[in-house]
Amino acid sequence: MHNLWFSDFVRYAHILSVAAGFGTAFLADIHVLGQLKNRITPDLASTLDRYHAIVWWALAGMWISGLVLIWLRTGFVLENFTPKLFSKLFVVSLLSTNAILIGKIAMPMLRRNVGRSLPDLSLLCQIPIAMIAGVSTTSWLLALALGVSKALAQSDRAFFIEAMPLFYLTSLAVSVMMVFAIQDRRLQSA
Repeated sequence: MHNLWFSDFVRYAHILSVAAGFGTAFLADIHVLGQLKNRITPDLASTLDRYHAIVWWALAGMWISGLVLIWLRTGFVLENFTPKLFSKLFVVSLLSTNAILIGKIAMPMLRRNVGRSLPDLSLLCQIPIAMIAGVSTTSWLLALALGVSKALAQSDRAFFIEAMPLFYLTSLAVSVMMVFAIQDRRLQSA
């Protein structure tokens, strides 16, 4: 009975971490999209820094609780890992890497361009920011789907090997197309 309570507590902590990270990342995206026509301000950068810190805490919670859940379910024996579990590890690793890129690339670009609007930034700034945002959105949606989907739980390795790159490549293509659509719209209104 004690193991069941512990397992439930860890699963609850894991779901809470995913919800906090996803919700905060989604809120940050909405906040940025709402500011597209406005100039980047120090307040915007500061708000995004706070969101970024919350996402880091959520990722830490996901890693800690996720590793405990893996230990409880598999004993860290690789033969006990499912394709879905490997995919979860990949997605959370990509989310963590992306969070580093947000801190090292996207946030410094925004801070360097305080006073300008996002559409006024060069394509060399807009495209990396859009791609980082696209990977973030895709990864959080996949993390959520991997956590709840019964169909994904039954999918084989070949499905994940084929589907995951497709999801991410589609996300990157949509992100870049959005940048060009925003640029086109800006040029037409000028």
